[in-house]
Amino acid sequence: MKKFLKYLIVLCICAGIIYYKEPIATYLYTNFIFKKEVVVPEVTSYHKDYAFAYVQETNNFYPKTKEELLNVIYTILNAGWDTFSFYCSDEYDCSTDVNAIAKDAELLSNINNFVHPYNTYETISISINNFNKITIGVTHQYTNNDILEIDKKINAIYEELITDTMSDYDKIKKIHDYIISHTVYDSLKEEDPTDANRYKYKSNMAYGPLLAGKALCGGYTDAMALFLEKMNIPNYRISSDNHIWNLVYINGSWKHLDLTWDDPITSTGESILTHKFFLIDTTTLKNLDREQHNFNEKVYLETK
Repeated sequence: MKKFLKYLIVLCICAGIIYYKEPIATYLYTNFIFKKEVVVPEVTSYHKDYAFAYVQETNNFYPKTKEELLNVIYTILNAGWDTFSFYCSDEYDCSTDVNAIAKDAELLSNINNFVHPYNTYETISISINNFNKITIGVTHQYTNNDILEIDKKINAIYEELITDTMSDYDKIKKIHDYIISHTVYDSLKEEDPTDANRYKYKSNMAYGPLLAGKALCGGYTDAMALFLEKMNIPNYRISSDNHIWNLVYINGSWKHLDLTWDDPITSTGESILTHKFFLIDTTTLKNLDREQHNFNEKVYLETK
């Protein structure tokens, strides 16, 4: 009788294992074989340590909502990591949100605007497996050699033009005027974006205006952003569908700063420097132009 009971118990256990094999296997895999551990590397020296309204840095790498998920993505970009893996919490089935975000180029580009130019991505990949492990891979826009050359130029310009006694306003104006005076808009690249040499001057990056004297709006904006970072002035890039410029926190409020539009193209080729888009509020910006500066106010909340 005892042997029969033993066999019966073993049989029941085996039947239970077979019936519940999938949840049992998942439990064993996630808790003993494949633990949901996150390895957090050191951040780069270009990491921003101030928060924004739309996205904030986080140390919670087990997000429970889409908002927390976006904060993780921002943190990865802001830290300058090439690759990073994390997990959604057990109570949050995030696969739908992750896949939607991965396909949303505009959303990712907006998040990219909040990070230091040197940490911005050229390409970004986002994937998720069956155990809610999300892996983000980043190819950065600026190479180490780009950074070395640009920093050397920035330090030389800064030493020549900026003194400790100058106000933040005067420092920004000095750099604004310098960049515009030493740069022309890269019209040929704009006119022929399919040309094989369109990145010849790297005019979409800070390299263009600072080292080649040519820029598109991305180049003007990145160059100014790098100087603002050196001055420890909070800032980020703000963009519409086809334009980008700077937003700067100065004297207790956020102001727009658009070097591209302060360096207008003329029919005579004459170089002109204006200050129409120099540290202006949102109302003034909209009165000057609503078409090219039609940005998403739900993202760039500091503009209100």
